[in-house]
Amino acid sequence: MIKLLYPIACISIITFSLTACVSSQEAERQRKAVDSGAAFNVEENEWKTPFWERGRSTESAPPRQVSSSSVEAAPSVGQLRTNLAIIGASDSLYRELDNTAADYGFRLIPRAELSDALANTPACGDTTSEACAEALAAYPGARLVVTVEGGDTVTIADAASNARWGATELISGKQGEELLELISQRADIAPWAMKAFQGDDGRLYLSAGRANGLAAGDELAIHEPGTLVRAPNGQPITWRAGERVGTVRIGELFGSDLAALVPVAGQRPTPEHDLILIED
Repeated sequence: MIKLLYPIACISIITFSLTACVSSQEAERQRKAVDSGAAFNVEENEWKTPFWERGRSTESAPPRQVSSSSVEAAPSVGQLRTNLAIIGASDSLYRELDNTAADYGFRLIPRAELSDALANTPACGDTTSEACAEALAAYPGARLVVTVEGGDTVTIADAASNARWGATELISGKQGEELLELISQRADIAPWAMKAFQGDDGRLYLSAGRANGLAAGDELAIHEPGTLVRAPNGQPITWRAGERVGTVRIGELFGSDLAALVPVAGQRPTPEHDLILIED
């Protein structure tokens, strides 16, 4: 009986030793794996990389440019955008303007909306005329009407001041930037101003909204038509707002570029009146 137990005991001891040895090796392997980061399926050098950059390709594709008219993010509080009607621009120039207009404080009226308005506005047989600018001021809300002819000749009319500048040729290789700089100079003649219109439901509306930096509750002063001041050579140089005759408030916003107006005091605005935002 004793002779039989001795081999079994030896086998047990040997087995125990082998198991302990294997367990020790396995523990060491696991410890190294944890220390190296392999246990988390993360390369070792990624521990030094911020988590928001991990997994990116070292040659990531450039960000896609998004048209501001297709996705109109609201401007920062207090930042106003002026509506532009761009007519006759090539597709490439229009895209360039659309992608950078917001940087200059402008918003392009979408092409389809503008085309519909032009087709239904007899005064816009000549889009460079002051009459066309005045007709587009209430709807679709163009402050400046910019007509591009021949690819590089631009005429600008201002619905707020009734100013019209003669044809200007774009001479640089960066037409979009040059044109926006020119529009900025022309727009500086008058403050941000809009025209109201009456819908067939009898309510007052404004062709501007979130995309222009407006919010419900904003108030606008109603002014009589202003006065354009010209230099001796006839060049428009400044504009004086007319007498203030009332106040309206933005009641509701519809989409990104339409607002309902609520009379607050004084006269009810007509398309001839200028509406200027009252800033705190």
